[in-house]
Amino acid sequence: MITAIVSSFGISDIPSLLIILSIIYVSRFYYNYFTRPNPLPGPFPLPIIGSAYQQTGYGFNEWLMLLHKKYGDMFEIILAGQRLIILCKPDLIENMNVPSTKTKYPTRLPQTEGFLEYGFDGAGIGFNNDLNSWKYNRQFFSQALMTPSFNRQAIEWTNELWNEMESYWNNLGEDYELDLIKWMRRFTNEMIFKVATGTKNDAIVSYYNILINNNNEKENEKLKESKNFIESIEIFIEGLFYFFAFGKFTRNYIPFIRGKVKKLLKNKEYLFDRLYTLVKERRIEIENTPLNQPLRHDMLTTYITANTPRDINSVKYADADLLRPMTDKEIFANILEAMLGGTDTTANFVCFVAYYLGHYPEVKQRLRQEFDKVLGNDLTRPITYKDLDKLEYCDAVTKEVYRHFPIAFFIGRINAQHDKVGGYDWPEGTSFQIFVSALMKHKDYWTEPEKFDPDRFYRVEESDKYLLEKKKMKNTFPIFGGGIRICPGRKLAIIELKCLLVLIYRKYDIELVDMNAPLNYSSDFINVCKGLNVRIKPRKF
Repeated sequence: MITAIVSSFGISDIPSLLIILSIIYVSRFYYNYFTRPNPLPGPFPLPIIGSAYQQTGYGFNEWLMLLHKKYGDMFEIILAGQRLIILCKPDLIENMNVPSTKTKYPTRLPQTEGFLEYGFDGAGIGFNNDLNSWKYNRQFFSQALMTPSFNRQAIEWTNELWNEMESYWNNLGEDYELDLIKWMRRFTNEMIFKVATGTKNDAIVSYYNILINNNNEKENEKLKESKNFIESIEIFIEGLFYFFAFGKFTRNYIPFIRGKVKKLLKNKEYLFDRLYTLVKERRIEIENTPLNQPLRHDMLTTYITANTPRDINSVKYADADLLRPMTDKEIFANILEAMLGGTDTTANFVCFVAYYLGHYPEVKQRLRQEFDKVLGNDLTRPITYKDLDKLEYCDAVTKEVYRHFPIAFFIGRINAQHDKVGGYDWPEGTSFQIFVSALMKHKDYWTEPEKFDPDRFYRVEESDKYLLEKKKMKNTFPIFGGGIRICPGRKLAIIELKCLLVLIYRKYDIELVDMNAPLNYSSDFINVCKGLNVRIKPRKF
């Protein structure tokens, strides 16, 4: 039809042709909108930009919360041409976190052209919608992070990095004002870089040199690449939202967004090139290592040697589908996801915890009492995994902080089979978004949901006022997601978080520079701390 229209117009009639094509597009858009199955309440969409125009002036998390208050526990929005069903109540997601490959919800997000352009083309884990491919990649990712020996290594590395960072803090002096998120982001990136590649990337010392204005050109040249790498990851994560929320036309033709997208794609090229270079260099290292010499034991070497004569994996699989070597594309995707997930999430969470402890000194005092009880008075005593298991109140504090400020505030699910949700029959391929911020404060499931009180997670007894919500907690607190798509890096995140809290708060006080300042954060694809100015002072015993 459109071809026939075009052929009937001359060059001079281009404006008229554009008007006709626009009318056809808008008519088709609204026909599809008004004839959609199971119409739900939600903001009225506009062609091309969908519901995004209503988000202006709000972070994504805040906007969804406003829509939740206006439209209820189940509503819809349209972003990048995708209809998303937003679920805000625990009983709506009962079928979505089933820990079995037979679940009706095996995938998280649609593989949109936006994600494809940004480099998420189905390899790896997080954005992989091919279940066989996902299962293959997940086995190696989980093996690298979930083995018992990893617990000891992760704690050792955390202690080593802490000692390095602590020495820099002491050099700066107790009156020095720190932006905690910048330090934490470099700490967590250095940690995941060590886990993934077995080597240091000098993220912490590079930042320290920036602060002290070290002009040693030879040394700075070595550290410059580390600084660029950290910044590249930050930019890449911030850019995810543009390729999730905006369609191709908006990204390419709306002036402000177009300029931002060009910068994001340029940054993507740098980051991807850096990671592919890491894979290439490690392959060469493995090839040049004599057969009688051991190889490194890290995530990257595990991937490269998987199902080859030099395989270092401790677990072997009988399933024939899992016995092939990994491709460079798969190795790259898994390393990329490790870097992204292992850098920003824990770093932001540490800062959110520090913010709340700064405003609730009684909670901080109880936390320290538990640290002292479990670890004793010897501040040089190494932390063990058994110590971390005993930190019950620490668990409660971190959970309560997360309930108020979840890092991943919405979690995608797509049904592979017809299913009933919220009283409606939904066809295969429907995109749902679990709005975690609403789940974790739903008045029907939480006692005094706006109150900050770690005791709701701590040793709930029969007479406790929080007992009822404890019994209802199955789907109300998806801190690491749920089902087969639960976060595979959760063990590393818990180890890092608990170790850092122990190492910092046993010896130091973190004082917020401005107690009256609201938490400085943004909420696009995840909740991100934009800055937390603090002073680190020795603890007064």
